[in-house]
Amino acid sequence: MISEWDVDQIKAMNPGVNLPHQTIVPIRREDASGDTFIFTQFLDFSTQSWEDKIGYGTSVDWPAVSGELKATGNEGMVKTLAATPYSVAYISISFRDAIAKAGLGMVMLKNQNGKFVLPTADTISAGASVLDPRTPLDERLSLVFATGDDSYLLVNYEYAVVSIRQPDLETAAALRKFLLWAISLVGGNAQKYLDAVGFIPLPDFIRGLSEHQINLIK
Repeated sequence: MISEWDVDQIKAMNPGVNLPHQTIVPIRREDASGDTFIFTQFLDFSTQSWEDKIGYGTSVDWPAVSGELKATGNEGMVKTLAATPYSVAYISISFRDAIAKAGLGMVMLKNQNGKFVLPTADTISAGASVLDPRTPLDERLSLVFATGDDSYLLVNYEYAVVSIRQPDLETAAALRKFLLWAISLVGGNAQKYLDAVGFIPLPDFIRGLSEHQINLIK
């Protein structure tokens, strides 16, 4: 529901634009997903009523909304959004080419410092770097809803969950080699791989922590 105050704020942020008076159709993931985890964590961190009643996770008990739609996977979200006028959805940045091809736009989000930002390499990097000093050795830290003028809100790391105890030396060595390649700037963290999905390289500090973690695999 949008209040009269919200409408006035929306008009103020869009001077000279004739905004249509239409019901907004929310679209959410029907399947469990990491995208839902990040999006609902943002709602949880930013909105007390959401934290009190809904929480966050790869799937949640969404509040019932009249006219809401569901879709499976990011591909389904793109197709449903493109086919539904006045709808909104959350979609992974890795589908940015599909989003652009479908003629869809990206919304600017208001961060903790009151700035409206889009997901760009600079704003995503800002969201990650501001939390570098608070990252524990095991790297279990959410980047969602980070502070800072330039920080984008829906940001997180990609994780590989691996046991540090492997059945034999060869398996442990192979895992270390692969994972070290994956975070290397001349390996999996090279720009040629990341550009294709809209990701950015790990900050140097985080890469150092990751190397330490990987070398614990025995």
